[in-house]
Amino acid sequence: MFLWGLWVLWLGLRLEGEFWRALRLVRDERFRRRLEKFLRKALKRLEAEGLSFFEAPAGRSQHHAYPGGLAQHTLSTLRIALAMVEAVARFYGFRGVNRDYVVAGVLLHDLYKPLTYRPLAEGGYEFSKLGSRLDHLTLLLVDASKAGFPLDFLHVLAASHGEWGPMPPRTIEALIVHLADLADSRFAGQVARAAQNILKGEGKPVPPALTVREALKVIAGEA
Repeated sequence: MFLWGLWVLWLGLRLEGEFWRALRLVRDERFRRRLEKFLRKALKRLEAEGLSFFEAPAGRSQHHAYPGGLAQHTLSTLRIALAMVEAVARFYGFRGVNRDYVVAGVLLHDLYKPLTYRPLAEGGYEFSKLGSRLDHLTLLLVDASKAGFPLDFLHVLAASHGEWGPMPPRTIEALIVHLADLADSRFAGQVARAAQNILKGEGKPVPPALTVREALKVIAGEA
């Protein structure tokens, strides 16, 4: 348990550094300043009222359901989204994507999830009192609209969960953020289930929440 705690701390610090480096990808200086101000205020709130963003899970069971999973998912989703922006330009000849909105949309799309979870003493997570009444996207949109973000960017956030959110994507930026999020979450979930099936088939104990790295090692026969 002590070593696990050290690993969580180390992972959180590493992911935090990468998260703030990702913010520099936003090119519009005015928009970047507004985004950074919003992020710093939100992250302080998470520390005070919920879980640290960098030590929180991305879900309770479906994907990245372990400490640090939320930040891993966010940064992995960002890589996928940027690859999609490049593919759209290189192979389809469309260079009108607002890259800043894509980067910022990914960084913010699950930002308030830590407010909706609370850790269980026996391990795992359940919905917090707040999370049992309001979803994280509603909480995010309330604060993002108050912060004065442009309407088209608010749409990126509102549509980031596609058919599972309040409205479907109606801009290319919203569509890219949604599909990148879906790709990473589905990948992580499928990898975890495949690893669990392998462990069950071999008669080995199945941890309640495998990290993506642990699951990949099981599939590769390295665990």
